[in-house]
Amino acid sequence: MAITGQNLLTGLSQFIGDDYDNVTSATSTDGTTVVKNHLSAFGEDYFRDYYVRITQSGTNQYHIRRVKSFASASGTLTVDPAFPAVPQDGDAFELHKYEPSRKFTALDEGRLRAYPQIAKLTFDETLTGDGYSKEFDIPSTIRKGPVFAFIEYPLGTHDGWNFISDPDFDSTSNWAASSVTASIVTEESSNKLIPKYDNSCTKLVVAASTAGTYSQVVANMNNSITAAGAAGQKMTFAAWIYSRVASKIRIQLIDDSGTTSSDYHGGAGWELLTVEKNIVGNSSSLLTARIEVANNSTTFTGFIDRGWLYFGDAGRVRSIYPIEANARVRRDDTTQRIMFDNVPQARRQIRLVGRSPLSALGTTRASQATNTMEVDEASSMILYSHAAQVLFEREGMYSDIPEEVSAKLSIIQSRANDYEVKWPFRMLAGSKIQGPFKV
Repeated sequence: MAITGQNLLTGLSQFIGDDYDNVTSATSTDGTTVVKNHLSAFGEDYFRDYYVRITQSGTNQYHIRRVKSFASASGTLTVDPAFPAVPQDGDAFELHKYEPSRKFTALDEGRLRAYPQIAKLTFDETLTGDGYSKEFDIPSTIRKGPVFAFIEYPLGTHDGWNFISDPDFDSTSNWAASSVTASIVTEESSNKLIPKYDNSCTKLVVAASTAGTYSQVVANMNNSITAAGAAGQKMTFAAWIYSRVASKIRIQLIDDSGTTSSDYHGGAGWELLTVEKNIVGNSSSLLTARIEVANNSTTFTGFIDRGWLYFGDAGRVRSIYPIEANARVRRDDTTQRIMFDNVPQARRQIRLVGRSPLSALGTTRASQATNTMEVDEASSMILYSHAAQVLFEREGMYSDIPEEVSAKLSIIQSRANDYEVKWPFRMLAGSKIQGPFKV
């Protein structure tokens, strides 16, 4: 689960008792005032030195201004400098005692303090065993791990639920090539990782400055599948693709409503691409599984080995890592290596699982509101505890009354301890990876 920065700002504000969400009750005379008549319940200048943050979509959205004065009788907040546009009647805004951008900064720093108690799992499946090596460079995407390593157990293709014809890609007869040269190859003399399975696979070559597709239409699929029969159901197309060029090849599912695409291949060798699509309910003629190659400045060469088209989500083909491997990790200034006790079988994928700090909300107004952190209702409380500590610690550096700040910090620490007891977010025990310096 992930929570947006806007909702995290609200949550943190509520956590420290600094939440005032309002809607203006009148159009302002100029950009220096914000009017909310219900604020008249507060005394004259009560909100002086508070901050107004506009959340209403438009020119003023996410702009922050400091309150210079507050007229209780009319509920008018006067700010300096002026907002870019005149606030209108019904505009949503927030009032903050603590400057909102500082709260976002505190959330971003709090996520680092909360690590590794709360963290996001990171996965890497770019390593392929060659049948000889025990040691592999740890991919840069998972340098804060790994804590687990798994070896692929291949999934078969000739089950009744798979609608792809020639799913081993050992024939081109049921596929249509457009601006693509498709051929069947056995082991590549220059690359012992090809094919990934069995004795052969399909090689795709696309000329420089050309885009191409390789497609199978419903009429060429297995088990008498029809577009009408698939209508209203979720389908997944998946295929193992080999590429050494990033962002040039992906897979697609097409029905009467249009085309849905997977992410582009990362360019690190063999990668299992998947795309899910809810087939439109009135689909009657169009159901196509397609591999798309984007325009490239040089000739593109890729390989395909095993594919699936079936009812359901991508979890079925991605659940292929049941075997946990014994491994060690070694790190220093120049070495980032994972070392297996046994040689992984040739052409089997290696899944590395690590953990890293939660995603940052960023520094721009728009990104702070819309970016997300990987927390849920429970773990967000621990995040708020750390963020509040950051906020109050920085307040204490400039406070003339440090005792008050110390009291706040004491309360927050007590709440943090309580949350950590109730919701002990810990990485699963039993990792077989040793390290980083144990050999």
